[in-house]
Amino acid sequence: MVEESALESSAPPAIDLPEPSPYLAGEVVGDRYRLVREIGRGGMGVVWVAHSLVLGVDVALKLIRASAASSALSSRMAREAHAAARLGHPALVRVFDFGWTRHADPYLVMELVQGETLAAQIKREARVPAIRAVQTLLPIVDGLRMAHDKGIVHRDIKPDNVFLAADTLGRKQPKLLDFGIAKVDKQVDGRLTQVGAVLGSPDYMSPEQALGLDDIDERTDIWSLCVVLYEVITGRVPFQKPNYNALMHAIINEDPPPSVDCGAGDKSLWQIIARGLKKQREERFQTVTDLGEALALWLYEHGVKEDLSGNSIRAVWLDAALSSGNVRETRSARPGNADSGSVRYVSKSPTLPAEARSTAETTPTLPPRGEERRKKALYVGVPVLALLLGALGAWALATRTAPPAGLAVSASAVAVAPKPAAPPPLQISQSAAVVAAKLPAVSEPATSAKAPSSPVSKKVRATSVRKKGHDFGF
Repeated sequence: MVEESALESSAPPAIDLPEPSPYLAGEVVGDRYRLVREIGRGGMGVVWVAHSLVLGVDVALKLIRASAASSALSSRMAREAHAAARLGHPALVRVFDFGWTRHADPYLVMELVQGETLAAQIKREARVPAIRAVQTLLPIVDGLRMAHDKGIVHRDIKPDNVFLAADTLGRKQPKLLDFGIAKVDKQVDGRLTQVGAVLGSPDYMSPEQALGLDDIDERTDIWSLCVVLYEVITGRVPFQKPNYNALMHAIINEDPPPSVDCGAGDKSLWQIIARGLKKQREERFQTVTDLGEALALWLYEHGVKEDLSGNSIRAVWLDAALSSGNVRETRSARPGNADSGSVRYVSKSPTLPAEARSTAETTPTLPPRGEERRKKALYVGVPVLALLLGALGAWALATRTAPPAGLAVSASAVAVAPKPAAPPPLQISQSAAVVAAKLPAVSEPATSAKAPSSPVSKKVRATSVRKKGHDFGF
């Protein structure tokens, strides 16, 4: 007993350990998912790698801890499941199932991806080059475009909710996570906003969120995206204050320092970010499509043709912008534009009316191959045709000024003059020569008997033969 007491007295002081999970590896959840191992733990729950007994694949299973389970959190997970299940986009995490465990805790089944969050990348690299940052966020913008079209506003965009997934071949796909406090079809529970504000960071809140307005729309996601882009390229959030109240005041009233002052990006990129961080919603980009087109155009002007996932910027953004009239094509002699030769995209001109703009904008990037061939034929054919016409004219002039000897006498001999006063011999010979030159040559069989011909007919045939020898196909 003494030894045991000594051992107890010499034991180190107890430390607070995380609350043990009631779920263990090997346990089956919902009669179809066997827990394999934990991959993440947060303030309200645990994320497991689970094996689907039905499909035979591994999935990510998010469990709410028993002590944190509440009706508000259960509603949040249910909302996340229903919102994400309505979306089918590579940049939005897929949700497969939702249910309750035998302990009456909600769980969410999602696709299992490998990689890291954007927050982890910022922590590791401090700041990301502007071009790579825009390439990373452009797929997220495209995914949000689909979500907004379906009436879903995320309302909690931050680097922790952007996951940089990578497959076995090293291909990367940014994915937007956590639609837990999303606003779906303009319906939202106020308790979810409070839960999201406690769990999330206020650094990415829009002014309307900071003011506590109820009519939060998709333009709040535009604000948060621009805050994330600012942080990624500068390594700091645009509003840094020592406490929550000062931060809310800055978001509502103060302007952020330009990103170019931090040595990040250029003036054009800052103009895009600054427009997305306008205090008044009406002064921002009105849709994420407008923001995406501006970012895509900025990348394209810097010689970048694909986003981080390898998607064509022109196919996803610029072709649609051309058809809608948001941007237009121009042809420039600027070197280094290898993808489309001398074609570049610029913002639409506000001075042109819609009718003139639709006529001025051209959709093809390169002239068709048939058009090039026609132009080449014209460039070569016109000079050749001119030379042929010149040669023909020279020959006709020579025939006119130097008629064959005896042709005038022969022509006057055969001409049947209705009046005694006959035309001058030179005009008759010229007329006869021209008529003879225009008559087609008639070939006679070699075996046929040739009738005696007069000297006049021989001369005419001789002139016709010479004419045919100079025929150029006209």
